Amino acid sequence: MFKKLSALFLCAISLALSGCSQSKQIDKAYIAETVAVFENGGKTYYSFYLLSDSETPVYTAVAAESLEDACEKAKKESVPNLMLSKLGLYVSEKSSAEKNLKGDTQFIAENAYFSPLIYVTLCGDGVVEMLDSDKEFGEKLEELIILNKKKDSSVSVTSLSIFNNFYENKGKDLALSYINSDKELKAEVIKMPLKK
Repeated sequence: MFKKLSALFLCAISLALSGCSQSKQIDKAYIAETVAVFENGGKTYYSFYLLSDSETPVYTAVAAESLEDACEKAKKESVPNLMLSKLGLYVSEKSSAEKNLKGDTQFIAENAYFSPLIYVTLCGDGVVEMLDSDKEFGEKLEELIILNKKKDSSVSVTSLSIFNNFYENKGKDLALSYINSDKELKAEVIKMPLKK
């Protein structure tokens, strides 16, 4: 009996003393999984979709000229501890991509805290709204991007491959995955000319 009580007492003490008094909990609501770029009223907006236990998407949108500016604004205005190391998907409306894609992929490539394997896709009207309403929609987009890559190996799907194409293949076309939501959600390949 004494042995059982001693063992129980030692277990209770070990549980009470375990852990670190200086530890910090990382709030999931600060971890961005997806970023979407879209135009509204002549301005470019970046939406950061955050990891959350909520049943609906949790996101914040800021008007900015680039991903770098958007990250800074989001940290100042609404998500002070925004973490981007788990960012896995960059979605851009075609109109935004024409002016922001090159600079944004360069920013991603130059900062080590981003994964170089972030999926990148262009999208048609309505796709960003689907991200706003369906928490699992980002995963559906990633599946479509992967299927597009399997169908056509020339399609660039990661930030690193797109960055390399911008700087190594001038004068050629950049093949990107394009998600269209007109009658149904589908993926196709779109080509953008790379400027000399």
